Amino acid sequence: MSTIDEIQRQGKLLKKALIICNGNPPPKSLLSQLWEKTSYRVAADGGANLLIKSKYVPDAVVGDFDSLDTKTREQMPNTKFLHIPEQDTNDADKAVRHCLKLGFKEIHLLGADGGRQDQFLSGLEILFKYSEQARLISWTQLERMEFINRVWEEKIVPGTTLSILPVFGGAQGIVTKGLKYALNNQDLIPGKSPSGVSNLVVSNPVSVNIKKGRLLLVVQHKELLN
Repeated sequence: MSTIDEIQRQGKLLKKALIICNGNPPPKSLLSQLWEKTSYRVAADGGANLLIKSKYVPDAVVGDFDSLDTKTREQMPNTKFLHIPEQDTNDADKAVRHCLKLGFKEIHLLGADGGRQDQFLSGLEILFKYSEQARLISWTQLERMEFINRVWEEKIVPGTTLSILPVFGGAQGIVTKGLKYALNNQDLIPGKSPSGVSNLVVSNPVSVNIKKGRLLLVVQHKELLN
């Protein structure tokens, strides 16, 4: 039985997955903490180069392998590699689909914020695309991002900057609690006020209720996870 078959067999035991992309290298402490908090770690193509240099070995490497170093490949068994040659989607998308196929309902992404803005926007599109199938969270050195719909609630340190942005369509009938600038059955629509940017957490729990649509949640952090 292959490693992937064994993981699928134990699907009910799976909790959180981590995908390391070939973008900006994440802070070492953030990578370390997410590595410990997840049960399955995937390198999206060239993300494996970063992991090997940092002395981490992923459970799988997914992609078309156009960014994978030969030395990186030589340091891992062939059973870890899942080659997906199609060019209709990028390697991060392929890695997310792989995790969804295995049954994961919470997927964290690191290094999805590449130096190019088109790559960054493509990463947001991936979060949006699969947000109704699983909770996808993309981490950078300064913030974490995910798309939320219907009901979202979390305890966050007061004083934290939090934004809810109407990206890819916006949302209607929004009610918030725990934020300095509250919304009470209001809409967030691209190009219209209010904008939803740079709000502040003042009490807990923080909640966002959405009648229709999805919003991009951006929460600043100080690199270390709670």
